[in-house]
Amino acid sequence: MDGQKKKLLNETDLLKMLGQLFAKWKFISIVTVCSAIFGVVMALSTVKSYTTEVVVAPESSSSALSSSGIGSLASMVGIDFGMADGSDAIYPMLYPDIVSSLPFMTALFDVKVRNVDETVDTTYYTYLKHYQERTWLDAVKEFPKKTVSWLRSLASSSKPNVYGSGFNPYMLSKDQMAMVEKMNKAIGVFVDKKTNVLTISFTDRDARVAAIMAETITERLQKEVTEYRTKKAVDDCVYIEGLYLEAKDSLEVAQKRYADFVDSHKNVTKEIVLVEKERLMADKELKTTIFAQWAQQLLLAKAKVQEKTPVFVTLKPAAISVRASSMGRAMMVVLYAFLGGLFASAYVLFKEPFIESWNRIRRKEE
Repeated sequence: MDGQKKKLLNETDLLKMLGQLFAKWKFISIVTVCSAIFGVVMALSTVKSYTTEVVVAPESSSSALSSSGIGSLASMVGIDFGMADGSDAIYPMLYPDIVSSLPFMTALFDVKVRNVDETVDTTYYTYLKHYQERTWLDAVKEFPKKTVSWLRSLASSSKPNVYGSGFNPYMLSKDQMAMVEKMNKAIGVFVDKKTNVLTISFTDRDARVAAIMAETITERLQKEVTEYRTKKAVDDCVYIEGLYLEAKDSLEVAQKRYADFVDSHKNVTKEIVLVEKERLMADKELKTTIFAQWAQQLLLAKAKVQEKTPVFVTLKPAAISVRASSMGRAMMVVLYAFLGGLFASAYVLFKEPFIESWNRIRRKEE
């Protein structure tokens, strides 16, 4: 019996709610239509954005722990032992921090970009500041900041410009810092903890610009990691190459001295001449041995550089997107209409209970 009573009460409450909505259908319809109209305005004021993704599988540093069953089990629960052996301070989980660093971001200001229509061919900083498609909403959003900046510039107009014309990552102007923040929002760097697969994305209002920037960020990140991983090996290789060249020059000098001495003392059988000849020959052979050793060391050093150079396998290259990543205009209108109808329905259903509860609380306080 209790279950039937609860069921009847639930059905009665549902019918009562439907009755309330039906009684206010004009109000709900007006709010829904107004929301749809507002959605049309917002849809027409919104510029499409395009996202380009690049998927790369980087080579990780060798680690007995990470390659063992324990490392595999740890990766399943989100634990990364990429630094367990201490052999590599830059591992995939730090790649997002590298990309978001100020030196890396400001270096992207000078990237040459072109739009789809090929009407713009300039640096990304200039494109972002002067050529990127804008709407009145952008102007409204930036109006308070520009007003404050303008007032501050009036107050500090007599002060010298300490920023200069270049891009110093340690002394950025306010406009440059705003550009960095805007660019940081456009960049996406995601690393899969299980596979270390790296996904780099870039979003822009022009599809070609997005593709160029995504490809450039990927290439420069690979270069940064490669320079770090090979720095010690490259320094050793340069040092050994210097010793190799010194040994080569020394060998050439010893060979020339020996040849000149032999040519100038032909058919001479004096003991002092024979002793000097043997000394020069021993010196030449010693220099030859040293040269051969450094030549072998140089080959090993070059092989070490090649061994330390990480391999990045591009699983998904950068491509100009033909489909916008932002919400479609029709979907935006539908969403605004739905939210408007939902808000109006909630207002109709909860207005009276809320007022009654509020009045009851006020009576108790009185």
